[in-house]
Amino acid sequence: MSTEQRRTMVASWYDRQGPAAKVLQVGELPAPRPSDGEIRVAVSLSGVNPGDTRGMAGLADVLPTGHPAQ
Repeated sequence: MSTEQRRTMVASWYDRQGPAAKVLQVGELPAPRPSDGEIRVAVSLSGVNPGDTRGMAGLADVLPTGHPAQ
């Protein structure tokens, strides 16, 4: 199936702080549709940024923006 035809994507996110093993969620979400002047890129492999793990652990005072709970 081409990237353009995919309606869902696999994503990881967190919406509260705590140990990554307890707050990191992985699941399928609707694939975003690009707006005018934007493109959608297929990502084959990704990881969790060390800064995100510090945020999950409460070592940073911010939650990520754009996560599914918003």
